[in-house]
Amino acid sequence: VTDEVVIETRHADVDAKGYRWKSDGQGTFTIEEIDKPTRGTTISFTLNEQSQEFSQSHRLGHIINKYSNFVDFPILLNGERANKVDALWHRNKSDIKQEELNEFYKFVANDFQDPVSHLHLSIEGAVNFKAIIFFPATAPGPYVRMDEEKSLQLYSHKVFIQDDAKELLPEYLRFVKGVVDTEDLPLNVSREVTQNSPAMSKIRSTIVNKILSHLEDMAKQDPGKFQTLYNNFGQFLKFGVNTDFSNRDRLVNLMRFESTTTEAGAFTTLKDYVTRMNSDQKEIYYVSGETRSILERNPNLEYFKKHDIEVLLLTDPADVFIVPSLNEYEKKPIKSIDNADIDVKKDDARSEEALNENLSKSLITVFKETLGDKVEDVMESHRLVDSPATLVIGKQGMDPQMEKMMKMMQKDFAGSKRILEINTSHPLIKNLSKLNMGSSTDALLRQSILQIYEGAALLEGTLKDPTEFVTRMTELMVEATK
Repeated sequence: VTDEVVIETRHADVDAKGYRWKSDGQGTFTIEEIDKPTRGTTISFTLNEQSQEFSQSHRLGHIINKYSNFVDFPILLNGERANKVDALWHRNKSDIKQEELNEFYKFVANDFQDPVSHLHLSIEGAVNFKAIIFFPATAPGPYVRMDEEKSLQLYSHKVFIQDDAKELLPEYLRFVKGVVDTEDLPLNVSREVTQNSPAMSKIRSTIVNKILSHLEDMAKQDPGKFQTLYNNFGQFLKFGVNTDFSNRDRLVNLMRFESTTTEAGAFTTLKDYVTRMNSDQKEIYYVSGETRSILERNPNLEYFKKHDIEVLLLTDPADVFIVPSLNEYEKKPIKSIDNADIDVKKDDARSEEALNENLSKSLITVFKETLGDKVEDVMESHRLVDSPATLVIGKQGMDPQMEKMMKMMQKDFAGSKRILEINTSHPLIKNLSKLNMGSSTDALLRQSILQIYEGAALLEGTLKDPTEFVTRMTELMVEATK
């Protein structure tokens, strides 16, 4: 910015001398004694033609606000103090008013709302730092990526170092805002140094632990406030379950789900679910879908409703990736009720109403012949109560919601075949058995089987050709109304 820098300085001692230091930046400098009647230091230079912008007051003010807004000594610009913001993180937390915290948050986060909560840290030990961390009231816009969100500002001795210190937090906690100030980093620290600094690593570990502890305390002491925070940033925390394995258990306990025992909009935890399990229940059950209302009409839920078994209702797309990856919780397997291999006990009372074994086997054979390679298998169901049929997932199958997302990302993604389970106690299935006894090639029988299968696929959300389904439905209605 300049071709020459001149520094004139004098110590505060009465008999001290003044000196002038001068350099052109080419590796050499001169020092000479001067007559300087007052103590202090003056740095002067002449801006070159390419750097005239730095002579403008608003440009200088911007630089001061960015890098030296919180230093203790006053910085005057045209006779007025330019650094006016107090470094709250260096004050005793008991001396700070909530109004001051709210205003400071709005300043550092560029937000207009008050934060939901905050965390004030003053750490001394293996590493020394002070911090104020805020939890915003609302999430960023739907098109903002986590890695694009600015989170924590880094300072050293109250002097600005980085606007977005990514090394201080894992990606799943980058929704928090605030400042971290440490004396364990030099003022001229580079980004490469922060990436490989042992001090930064220790600060990161401490901050993550403190944030998770704060969230755990909030969940216990103020569930309403935590739920508000979770509604906005739960997806961030869920991302951490499969990326931060050292804190996986803590993150899992922070997760919240709707279930068949909660009201719409109310949530439960896995820990609370386990405490409510029936004495003979060995597994934790869940079902995934787009909305609660759709899930509550899922045929696979009928058995669990009848036997008063709680089922988690997963409507957040992130849950489809997170919950199955847990495998178990407190040694209880976690299973989807859409799986074929769940532990469903046979209902002896309903067995008396069902088709006998021979009729059932014969009808299932016709189902298999009619559907061919559309399904992996056809079998008698013990989970259905009111519905005639349902589709379930085989051992190598994929959750229906996950399949939908895969198909959105890969147009040629085929998905897995389903197992069709039929309710041999249902009047429709019994009527089809009568048709089968008359003729296994009966057109109405075969058309009805196709319609039952595609109806189940429609409910699951995997029906490929609704046009054919509607056409066949019309034909069957014509036949039924003759």
